[in-house]
Amino acid sequence: MKLQHISRILALLLAAIPIIPSVLGAQQPIALWDFNQTNDLLRATSGTATLVVLGGLRTAPASGIGSSDPSTNADSALQLTGFPKQGTGARTAGLEIATSTVGFQSVVLRFDVRATSTASRRLQVLYSTDGQTLKSGPAFILNGGTAFTNGLTVDFSAHPEVANQPELRVRLVSDWDGDSYVGAAGNYSTVGTWRIDHLRLTGVSSGVQPVDPGPEHPALVTITGQPLSLQVPDGGGALFRVAAKGSGPLEYQWCLNGQPLSGATRQELRIAQVSRDHLGLYTVRVSHAEGSVLSEEAALSLQTDPTIQPIRVQAEPGPQGSIRLSWPTRPGSTYSVLRSVGWEGLTTVIATGITSGSLTENPPNGTQFFYWVQDQ
Repeated sequence: MKLQHISRILALLLAAIPIIPSVLGAQQPIALWDFNQTNDLLRATSGTATLVVLGGLRTAPASGIGSSDPSTNADSALQLTGFPKQGTGARTAGLEIATSTVGFQSVVLRFDVRATSTASRRLQVLYSTDGQTLKSGPAFILNGGTAFTNGLTVDFSAHPEVANQPELRVRLVSDWDGDSYVGAAGNYSTVGTWRIDHLRLTGVSSGVQPVDPGPEHPALVTITGQPLSLQVPDGGGALFRVAAKGSGPLEYQWCLNGQPLSGATRQELRIAQVSRDHLGLYTVRVSHAEGSVLSEEAALSLQTDPTIQPIRVQAEPGPQGSIRLSWPTRPGSTYSVLRSVGWEGLTTVIATGITSGSLTENPPNGTQFFYWVQDQ
């Protein structure tokens, strides 16, 4: 056979072989939150990971314009407010991601953040691979203002224990900067807010396949976010939360010192005014049709500092639909007044720098509002 005929045959054979782009080493999505589902802000946009709020923070949708979220419709972000009082509660308030990284290595977390000038400027990353021990990741110093800082990156490539991990937890929490909180661009205040957007977790394929339990071994319910211990003033409020996943609808039963609490059958347990009868160890049993699991214990105790007292707001109706708000004051203190739609809905700061202990409010018609007062 002549050489030119052989060359022509080889060319035809090579042309018939499909070209498959290599994905070796390419980052692939694990989970994403774009927060554009404002009716269910914490639900993952893609992936099976869960997202829970830590430290009793209040959540609300806010504008995500300026973040790296490519969405052109209803671009929203997750707003967090109600951070701990200055110098307290380091690394307790923020967000926790719970997910499986089985099948992935070189895991990377990226997110966008926008902090107001009075919000904590230090964001600390924590992670756990055993459900209990928290390890420190990187810390970010935030700039306060009206623009997002996009693409903050946590690269877990140097941490092999994060790869192929069935129960990875990652926390984004506020932390002390030095020996007290420092505002992102000024004095720290509990009314400062963080906005988080385009939160995404990616990884490189490791070739490890998740274990399929099969029909004879149905997936059991698992707790992905344990309730946290709380220390509150006498008469203050308390809120316990649990995050869990499992096949089918889940049921909850909260217990105090091992005894079931009547009516405490939701994912959250709220105590409006804590008294000594409420103190003790709280657990929650999460169940579905195939089994149940009991959470870790979370202690509820009272703060021992007698100078720390909850601020109770009284609201009295006034003329033409107005509301007269009043609260006890402390010498030298100034206050911020917040209004939320429902118990944990959209929160708006309606006044700051108040020293008189009273305010007249004219709320919009047709909506139930709750009012909060915080010592600045």
